[in-house]
Amino acid sequence: MLRWNGITATDPTLVKQLKLWQNTADTTALAIIQGQHFVAANSSALNYFESQEQNFLHATPFDFSPRIQSSGKSSVEYGQQMLKKAIKGEPISFSWLHMSQQGKELPTVLSLYPAQLDDEPVLLVSFQPMDRRKRNRVSIGNGFETLPKELMSITLEDSAEAVYITDENFRILAVNKAMCRICGYSADNLLGKTPADIKLELNNSRSPSTYRRSWQGEVWKARSDGSTFPAWQSCRRIYADEQVFYVNLFSDISEKKALEAKLTQQAMYDKLTGLPNRFNLIKILNGAIANIKHSPELMGALMFLDLNGFKNINDSFGHATGDKVLQLVAARLETCCIENAEIARLGGDEFTLVLPRCQNKQEIEAFSELVLSLFEVPFEINGQKFYLGTSIGISLFPQQSDEPNQLLSMADTAMYSAKNSPSHIRFYNAKIRQAAEKKLHMLNDLRHAQSLRQFSLVYQSVVELESNQTVGVEALLRWQRSNGEMLEAHDFLPLLEETDSMISVGQWALEQACMQMVEWHKSCNPQLKISVNISGSQLEHPDFIHMVQDTLERTGLAAESLIIEITESALIRRPALISKVLSQLKTMGINIAIDDFGSGLSSLSKLASLPIDTLKIDRGFVQQFDSQQGKSLCQAMIQLAQTLKIDFIVEGIENQHQRDTLLSMGKGKGQGFYFGKPTSAQRFATEVLSHANYCEAKLESIY
Repeated sequence: MLRWNGITATDPTLVKQLKLWQNTADTTALAIIQGQHFVAANSSALNYFESQEQNFLHATPFDFSPRIQSSGKSSVEYGQQMLKKAIKGEPISFSWLHMSQQGKELPTVLSLYPAQLDDEPVLLVSFQPMDRRKRNRVSIGNGFETLPKELMSITLEDSAEAVYITDENFRILAVNKAMCRICGYSADNLLGKTPADIKLELNNSRSPSTYRRSWQGEVWKARSDGSTFPAWQSCRRIYADEQVFYVNLFSDISEKKALEAKLTQQAMYDKLTGLPNRFNLIKILNGAIANIKHSPELMGALMFLDLNGFKNINDSFGHATGDKVLQLVAARLETCCIENAEIARLGGDEFTLVLPRCQNKQEIEAFSELVLSLFEVPFEINGQKFYLGTSIGISLFPQQSDEPNQLLSMADTAMYSAKNSPSHIRFYNAKIRQAAEKKLHMLNDLRHAQSLRQFSLVYQSVVELESNQTVGVEALLRWQRSNGEMLEAHDFLPLLEETDSMISVGQWALEQACMQMVEWHKSCNPQLKISVNISGSQLEHPDFIHMVQDTLERTGLAAESLIIEITESALIRRPALISKVLSQLKTMGINIAIDDFGSGLSSLSKLASLPIDTLKIDRGFVQQFDSQQGKSLCQAMIQLAQTLKIDFIVEGIENQHQRDTLLSMGKGKGQGFYFGKPTSAQRFATEVLSHANYCEAKLESIY
């Protein structure tokens, strides 16, 4: 029986309840929980659970509960939460589904009151049957009490779950077929022995007292051949015929555990490379950050890698080859770095390395250089060699942040900065952050620039070196931002690509340039040609040829008066497609020029097979005229053009000496500040085209 005198309480609610229960103790089911076990109960509680005192004491509330509550919550997990909440000093009540000793469902309002018993914290528990209609309900059994005992015996014997029953000394009294089948023993081998005799259970961490009461949980068991398997076991302590019995049921959960492991693998690891994925990386970073906080003299590093040139492989050889390259990259990183770093793949061609404990930045930088060196050797697939590089951005923890997602963002930002760095390695810092913020603002502004009519074209002369006559005009794109800042094309063209605006802006520029040249043909020299820069993404667009044809038809410009300028990099991305597009342009009569020639990676053998009319030699060669080597390089470029029987234009001419030197190398064309800076259409007409006498009268009538 419940000993009231041992209970002490200060909470007014509990004091009031104690006084009430002392007068009605026989009608209220009450028990005391210490830790997680019942240590006392009144007769009403024992009757409520249809249990004897020997079976009830030292059992847990979960022994009289189904595994899953009607809400779908685990009885053990949710029950432990409620016990912890109440023991902190907060009386609570909640609905709970109990099960009697005989298996009867008991919907209950469970109330927990924190109290003291012999100066030890306990919980006083009341069990109030739930009766929504506030009237007694006829007790309905589950039907088992009406069945013959022989039928129950057969059902237990043929159960799919293993069953064995022991006495108080744990000697096995009975086993079913599933027990023999799962563990590989005959009934003769099991009866009369204890689980310890046959080494049935492995690595048990349960205390001996646990086995003296009811319990359930996951265990590891051994078969007769020594093989092991995980099992879910429940043990019920039963007092019957003045004896104690333990009824044990368990099932092999190997398949369930294998499925869980598979699902965990899929959730935590990249399917292609087997490396940890982004979700797993966050977990790894959290662990590394927590560990290094105990060593303030050390630092951790997150390295963010992006593969330079990987898109070209995907575009040229397909995604299957690209996937194989990614697998080779992952294998090379693991082979060389796994002892010092945790490696993960975020997706695409993005990898990360976590260095958990480093002495200083010098150590991190040295490791970064080791990673860069891994890409010096090409990756080979089916005899084809692929050359890749990488750019590395680095963030430090906990110095810069102790939040994984923020560290990832910092390292990602530093990586983009590293792409423009000679070393291809960058540590995140305030300057990089400011540049990233500036880029973000530019991207936002750029998305609205065309609708706000902030783009314009300026024009620069292309001059025949021998006569100093303007024979062509290059149209150059400019962007005047809302703050008045005027940007040249190279400052924002990569951002146009990021905002997917390159096609529409490029088409607008082409149309404006063609319209302007038609006007100049009418007013000045009908022999002038207009050069327009076209990006790789424009060339790759499936409607590009149609858009060019449509522009020429609507503006009335002859195809022979248009020069399409492309960069060397555009030739590399998708060479077969670009070659086809250039051939179609050539068939239309359009001239084609390679811009900034000598600054990229063009193959000379491919250059000879393309329908190229003009090489525009990069300005960098003219700027090296102070050295004999610089002059020789430029001379070689000019001779290459002459050998291929195509025109050449040298960019970046800024003085008379450079012009004269180039003229001595061969008859060609030039472009640069010496002949005039890029300017608006009106100023170009008045300052450049008006020098031709046949233009003056017509220009006066137009401007």
